[in-house]
Amino acid sequence: MNAVGRAIETGAAPTRVLVVDDEDQIRRAWRWMLPQEEFLVAAAADAEQALEVLRAERIDLVISDVTMPGIDGMRLLERIKKTRPGIEVILMTGYGSIQQAVEAIHAGAFDYLTKPFNDLDDCLKKVRQASAVKRLRDENLALRQQVDASPDSALLDTRSAAMRPVLAKVAQVARVDSGVLLTGPTGVGKGVLARAIHERSGRRGAPFVQIDCGSIPPSLIESELFGHKRGAFAGAVSDKVGLFQQGDGGTVFLDEIGNMPLDLQTRLLKVLQDGRVRPVGSDRDVRVDVRVISATHVDLRAALEANSFRTDLYYRLNVVHIDVPPLAERREDVPALTYHFLARHAARLGLEVHTVSAECMEVLKRHAWTGNVRELENVVEAALVFAKGEELGIEDLPEALVAEARAADPDALDLSDVDLDLPFREAIEAADKAFRTRYLRGVMDRYRSVSAAARHAQMDRANFRRMLRRYDITDYPRGGEAG
Repeated sequence: MNAVGRAIETGAAPTRVLVVDDEDQIRRAWRWMLPQEEFLVAAAADAEQALEVLRAERIDLVISDVTMPGIDGMRLLERIKKTRPGIEVILMTGYGSIQQAVEAIHAGAFDYLTKPFNDLDDCLKKVRQASAVKRLRDENLALRQQVDASPDSALLDTRSAAMRPVLAKVAQVARVDSGVLLTGPTGVGKGVLARAIHERSGRRGAPFVQIDCGSIPPSLIESELFGHKRGAFAGAVSDKVGLFQQGDGGTVFLDEIGNMPLDLQTRLLKVLQDGRVRPVGSDRDVRVDVRVISATHVDLRAALEANSFRTDLYYRLNVVHIDVPPLAERREDVPALTYHFLARHAARLGLEVHTVSAECMEVLKRHAWTGNVRELENVVEAALVFAKGEELGIEDLPEALVAEARAADPDALDLSDVDLDLPFREAIEAADKAFRTRYLRGVMDRYRSVSAAARHAQMDRANFRRMLRRYDITDYPRGGEAG
C-alpha cells in the first residue's frame, strides 16, 4: 500500500515534502530517510524547479540547501514566505554555519540542518516537528474561519514558539467539556482564546456568554450570573434571566475570576457541582447545562494562601490550565497583529492607509508592550489619526515610543547605509549584499586564507569559498596557504 493508501486507512493525510538540492545523492537520501507512511517526497534540483513544483502541487514542507546555483536557499525561503507563507521551510547549511542558520531563522525558516548529516534521528525529528506545526497551523486556519466573527481572530495565527503550545492546547481542550483556566497578563487575548475554544467545541451552535467579574459591583454579580425575581431587592422591578441560564447549552466565560467575592464563590461552586442555579429571591432551582471557562491576570495560588479564593473552586475551574505569554515574549507576532489592527481601524476611520514603514515596524517590535495586544491596538489606532499618506511612518507613532527605541539601540533606526530611493525589498537586498561583501572582505583581509577565514566565520570551507565567488571577491590577499 502506498503512502496515500496508508494515510486514508489511518485517517491522516501524509505530509507533502519538497526536497531542493543540486546534489542527486542528497535528494535520494531524503527519499530513503523519510518514512513512506508519513511523507510524500518530491524533489527539485534547483530553486527554479522548486518554484515550478510549488506552483503545480500542494506542498506542506520544503527542505532546501542554502548554497545552490542560481537562486540560493535564502532567496528561495524569501519567495516561499512571500507567496506561500503557510509552508514550513527547513534549510540545510554547511557544518558550523551558525550565522547563516541564525539568519535563516530570522527570515522565517522553521529550523536548519547542518551537513553532513551525522544524526539521522535528529533530522527526522526536526522534519516531524515541522510537519506537526504545519498541521497545527492548518487547524488554526480552520479555527480562525470558524471564529471569523471575532474581531481579534489574528491572535489565532502565530509564528511564535511561545504561542504554539497554547494554540495546541486550545485545539485539544475544545474537544472535551472540562473546565479551563486561562491565565496571563491583562490584554494578552484570553477572551479571544476562550471564544475560540467554544467555537471549536460541540457547543459552538449554542450561546457564548461573557462576564467581567472585575467590572461589575460585587452586589450585582450574583444577579448577573444567576438572575433574580421581581422584588428580590430594591430596583428589581422585573424578573431577570441570569447569564448561566442565557448560556444554557453553551459556554459561560468568567473573565477576571480572581475578583469574585468569596461568598459568591461558594454559590458558583455549588452551581458547577449540581448543574443548577437559583435566581436571587427565588425558592426554586433551575437546571442549566453550561461549560465554564475562566480567566484571570492575578496569581490565584497566592489568593489561595491569602484565603481570598476557595481551594475547591480553584481545582474545579483549573482542570486544564492554559497560560498565555505576554506579547514581549512573542514579538514575532507584532507585524501580523499590527497589520490586522491597521486594516480594522483604517476601514473604520475611512482612511487609505495600507502599509507600515520598516522603521515604524522596527520601533513596534522593540517596544516592551506591558499592555500587551490591547496596548498595540491602541497605539496603531492612535497612529492612524496622525497618518498623512498611505503608509504608517515612524513620525506617526507616539514620541515616547520612538525615544524608547532609540535609547535602547541608537543604531537600530540609522538609515545612513540604506538607499531610500529604492523600493523596500530592493533596498533590503542591496543592504544585505553590501553587508555580506564587507564582512567577507574584512575577514579575508584579516586572516589571509580561506581556511582560517572560514573557521572564524564558523562556516564550511567549501560554502565559504562559494560565497566569495558569489559576491565576486576574487582579489583577496593570499598568504602561504591559498586556502
